[in-house]
Amino acid sequence: MKLLHKGSAVKTFRRLAALCLLLCLPAVLLPSNVGAQEPSGLPPESEAAAPRPARQRRRAERALLARLNLTPEQRARLREIRRQSEPEARALTRRLNGARRALDEAVFSDEADEATVEQRARELSDAQAAVVRLRALTELRVRRVLTPEQLQTFRGLRREALRQRLMQRRGARLQKP
Repeated sequence: MKLLHKGSAVKTFRRLAALCLLLCLPAVLLPSNVGAQEPSGLPPESEAAAPRPARQRRRAERALLARLNLTPEQRARLREIRRQSEPEARALTRRLNGARRALDEAVFSDEADEATVEQRARELSDAQAAVVRLRALTELRVRRVLTPEQLQTFRGLRREALRQRLMQRRGARLQKP
């Protein structure tokens, strides 16, 4: 019996990445070498071949960065935050996905054991807490880089992105048969 959908780990990673992008967008989006690449971080031919949602997301990210009007020093500081947090974020994402798989396996095993399920649920909860903790600390570091005006702009853009996402979800639910 197949316990997980083939793309569930990918979906989980994309959801976490999208959440991190939304919440700490400047830290995640800045290319590591501002002058050496296109703003999206991909050469123009790669961007043209990228799936439409990815291109739209990169366009939105560039627009956000432009609206924040970051100084070169701020960009450098945000790149450093990204560089420092990225390895831990990847490790935590792997841990979270593994904990989710282990819980699914425990729940749907032929000889399901309540104690094992309880332990796997605690492991999943701990992994989720670690992701939330890292995201919060990263967001705090990003927040400290922004000026009060940039922070106000970022908050407004974040609220608008959340509103749009909720509208899209509602639209998707209405379209389902």
